[in-house]
Amino acid sequence: MSLQLVYVSSARGRLSSPHISEILDSSRRNNQRDGITGLLVFDDGLFFQVLEGEDAVVRDCFSRIGTDPRHGSIAPIMENQIEARSFPDWSMGFKRPEELGESGQTAVHSLVQLQDSLGTQIGNDPAIAELTRTILGITARSHA
Repeated sequence: MSLQLVYVSSARGRLSSPHISEILDSSRRNNQRDGITGLLVFDDGLFFQVLEGEDAVVRDCFSRIGTDPRHGSIAPIMENQIEARSFPDWSMGFKRPEELGESGQTAVHSLVQLQDSLGTQIGNDPAIAELTRTILGITARSHA
C-alpha cells in the first residue's frame, strides 16, 4: 500500500517557465531519492500536485512543501491508501491544463477559481473531489 496525497496551492509571485523547470528538476531529484512518484499540473498560479509513496515519506515531503516560500494557501484535497500507484514511472510528471483535453482543462480552471474563493478550505468542498477524480483519471490514462 502507498499513500496518494493530492493538494493544491497558490504560487507566491509570478513563476516563469525557467522557475517551473527548476521546481521540476529539484522535485524529480528528491522524489527519486525518496521513492516518491507523482504529477504536477501548473496553471495560472495554481499548483495541483499528486504525491505517491510510503506514508511517512509522502507526509515529510508535503511538510517540506509547506515551508517552501513559493507556495501559499496550501490545502490537501484528497488522501487515499492505494494498492497501485497512478504514476509509478514518474518521479514527477508535469502537465499543463491544455494537455489534459477539454474536460481536464475545465477541471483545472475550476480548481483555480475555487482555490481563489475557498483558500485553504478547498479540501472541504465536495465539488473538489469530483474535479480531482477527473484530473487523476485523465492523467493516469494518458500515462498508461
